[in-house]
Amino acid sequence: MKEKISFKALPAFIVLGIITGLLIGIFKKLIGLTSAFTEGFLTSSESFDKIIFMVLIIGIGLLTYFILKKDKNTKGSGIPVVTGMMEGTIEVNSEKTIIGKFIASVLTIGSGLTVGREGPSVHLGGLAGDIVGKFFPKVDRNLFIGSAASSGFAVAFNAPVASIIFAVEEIFRTHNINTFLSSALTIISATVTSGLVFGDFPSLESIPAFETIDQKSLGLIVILGLLTGLSGVLFNKAVIGAKDVYKKIYLPEVVKYLAPFVITGLVLLVDPRLFASGEELIYLPSLGNEGVGTLIYMYLAKILLLSLAFGMGLSGGSLVPLLAIGAILGNIYGTILVDLGLIPVEMIFAISLIAMAGHFSAIVRTPITAIILILEMTGGAFSNILALAVVSFAAYLVAEIMKSQPFYEDLYDRLLVTEKSSS
Repeated sequence: MKEKISFKALPAFIVLGIITGLLIGIFKKLIGLTSAFTEGFLTSSESFDKIIFMVLIIGIGLLTYFILKKDKNTKGSGIPVVTGMMEGTIEVNSEKTIIGKFIASVLTIGSGLTVGREGPSVHLGGLAGDIVGKFFPKVDRNLFIGSAASSGFAVAFNAPVASIIFAVEEIFRTHNINTFLSSALTIISATVTSGLVFGDFPSLESIPAFETIDQKSLGLIVILGLLTGLSGVLFNKAVIGAKDVYKKIYLPEVVKYLAPFVITGLVLLVDPRLFASGEELIYLPSLGNEGVGTLIYMYLAKILLLSLAFGMGLSGGSLVPLLAIGAILGNIYGTILVDLGLIPVEMIFAISLIAMAGHFSAIVRTPITAIILILEMTGGAFSNILALAVVSFAAYLVAEIMKSQPFYEDLYDRLLVTEKSSS
């Protein structure tokens, strides 16, 4: 890191935040419009519309295949690419990649595949930071890349405080006056800009009332931490391991690339509830819920669909899917506890939200970000801070004991191997 950042350079990070806020805000808006358009054909009662849906999803697959073929840095979530940019191990033409990443991600996420917008939001922010940083050669460009990447996370989740912590735990992996000032200014200005232009709403709206978990029930939460920790280990093995499976399949690359689109499309025709990242599944406890058997099916189906898409390197992230899968696991656990008469039914939703934090902590290995993220995603409506802390650190400990490599570290290591073999 260069010498202490000059106060004269600080306004540049405010401008960068405004740019990032607008960029990611537009990105989210276009994903919403694309998803609504695609889902309209999927949920239509007309048979011909189902055919149109399959044609659309395959067409999107072909278009994004050619985009990713021209620029390998548009693949996947993009967070490992940001790490490579900051460490100087990966060369990226940011002006070219930001366009391809934007288009490919909007189409892929909007098509209904089990991928999320958060990873690409971080990547797009990092690319924007790299572009803006070129105009300030006297300031460490990593401050621009990392701060804008973190602000992409902030706008995607509408979680500025969690994003500042995410900048420390995952993006910069260090803390000093330079990283704090640059990331805080960029994140706050990005969040404010996005809120003023596109609306200031928590990621999870209309949270139903639920009971606070008292300290007498913390033993049940420790068990939930163990379960989410084990699930996080399974998640990492399945989702990242899918990359090794694809390498062993000897088919034309375009055929392998289209497979997630075709298979996911067919699955969605049978069960539209599995559409997209799975955010709606978080609300199941408040919508009459499902039986344990159905919930287990949804849990496994979302892991498999995410593995199918992520393993092939499609342009999309895993953060919202991993949160949704964690919520389903918490729902399963909570429903079983209700059936055993150990908790009231009103507590299932709270346990589902707590499980999201545990799942995030075990997979990404950023427990403090996990705690604050769930608080902000619920708009501050969630009061079980102690339970969040217990489940996050218990899940973290399980993943550490089982020596499961953190998700993005594993992806980055694989990316470096790929870079060396292709050079």
